[in-house]
Amino acid sequence: MRRPTAASGRQDGFATVVLPMLLWLGTLAAIAIIDLGAYLTAAARAQALADAVALAAVSAEIDGAQAVSPIREADRTAVAGGGQLEGCVCDPGATRAAVRVSVPVPGLVLPSLGAARVSADAAATLVSPP
Repeated sequence: MRRPTAASGRQDGFATVVLPMLLWLGTLAAIAIIDLGAYLTAAARAQALADAVALAAVSAEIDGAQAVSPIREADRTAVAGGGQLEGCVCDPGATRAAVRVSVPVPGLVLPSLGAARVSADAAATLVSPP
């Protein structure tokens, strides 16, 4: 029978400690990647929606438009896009509109840490055709 020498060291139970730790770290890394992806996707969606809302608000009163007011049109467009209108500097008859829109962040951990919504700002100016 062979005896373990001091140089070989004992490895009994090493996998019992390391494997669960690696699985735990892998799970945390996967959750972080999923949440980061969800946040970045929501941020891109918020910016696209803010652009659309600003365009809707500035074009609400052009000839042939059926909108009641720029603010109502901005709110309608934000809700239709799955977001919420946070602010609108869009006076009736003005040729410029600036809006702030927020959308929910669908994540695993970030929403519970306070990042449940992401906001974006956009502005649009109505110019007359040449």
